Amino acid sequence: MSLTQIAQIAKLDHTDKQTLDILALYENQIISWLNSKEFHSSHWGPYVPLLNPDSLDYAFLHPFHAWTLNLPLKHYDFVAFGSKFSGLDTARGYLLACDAHGISSTSSSSCESYMSFYQNLLIYADMKEKDEISSIYLLLDDFVLDNDANKLYSLIDASLALHVVRDPISALCASLCASKLSSDFVFDENSNLQTALQSPNSDINSHLSNIKELYHDGFMFKLLSPSMKSLCLKQYSDFSGENSFATTSEIASTLGLKAPQNGSFFSGDPQSLAGILPLKIQVNTELCLYLTSVYDTQFGIYKDSDISPAFALAHHSMRAQLAKPDDALTLLKNKELFAKTKELVELASKKVLELKISPNINEAEILEFLLTHGDARKLAKSVLDQHLMLLKQLAPALVQSFSRYQAFELLCAKDI
Repeated sequence: MSLTQIAQIAKLDHTDKQTLDILALYENQIISWLNSKEFHSSHWGPYVPLLNPDSLDYAFLHPFHAWTLNLPLKHYDFVAFGSKFSGLDTARGYLLACDAHGISSTSSSSCESYMSFYQNLLIYADMKEKDEISSIYLLLDDFVLDNDANKLYSLIDASLALHVVRDPISALCASLCASKLSSDFVFDENSNLQTALQSPNSDINSHLSNIKELYHDGFMFKLLSPSMKSLCLKQYSDFSGENSFATTSEIASTLGLKAPQNGSFFSGDPQSLAGILPLKIQVNTELCLYLTSVYDTQFGIYKDSDISPAFALAHHSMRAQLAKPDDALTLLKNKELFAKTKELVELASKKVLELKISPNINEAEILEFLLTHGDARKLAKSVLDQHLMLLKQLAPALVQSFSRYQAFELLCAKDI
């Protein structure tokens, strides 16, 4: 069996030198595996693994080599998928009460997304083995749409999945109202958070066209469905107010997670300060902290850098986290520096709560815009037909309950 033949079996570019060089490194193992009874007796997807994934230690394999060899991602318990503003981010916050930690990727490249997942899964798997965390899941809220998308999603086992959905007109409204601080914003004693807030792009058409973040459920559902065996379906309202604890408990039972404990954790909204927290606080050139929250997955992992008890924070869900855990000793030794840090952190937490974020559009205004703008309405119709195509088959009553979307469908009747 030649390297070219191996590449063709694995749907790889047999004319690419880098690909052939990688295959050459594992040639004997690949041929042995492809000729084995175990390989031929197993059911593989369209991208067959060129090595036995069950006998490999992924820690000793370069992520790009693993991608080239079509190795499925592993070391996670389930996948959670849905579009931005669907309620998936809220679910992610509440799942921390189950000690379940999500791994996401924002890359627009399938290969880069795979490698990011691969590396982070190794880190999280090590923490799980040390009993530092209980469960790991892949958070698929950004959709990768490139030439390798089919390969990426075929290498993800979605046999156990959580899918969170929302009325797409409501999600569009949330996207249009999502003010945030710039990613490089740093808080100091002279900062004005209110004036630093950035309003989102107000062009409705650009939001409708945002398949990567907003409207990709149909595409992703279709790509994940070949491996899907058990699906836990939830909607945005399931995580609101008093519903949050019951919903999280039900998810934990369905997915085999650690049962959450009721309490103040479920009295807050994980998304109430999205776009604001985590907030970087620069005390001096050497000392940096982050004002974050109990719903931040990074806080859930790096508890050794949490120094919240040292401060009177403005809300029970807020946390103060050192960028470098070793700086805790520096603060203990330097009373003047500690006093300055305490003043700045407490000021930041107060200013965050004082922020006034007013919505710049509502759902009724979006529907009015779509009524009077035929091109936007036709774009929305095309996008949302794709977005909801499988949900309409799986849960038609749920789609019927999306009142704003149903109102939009009535608007589209004039275009038939």
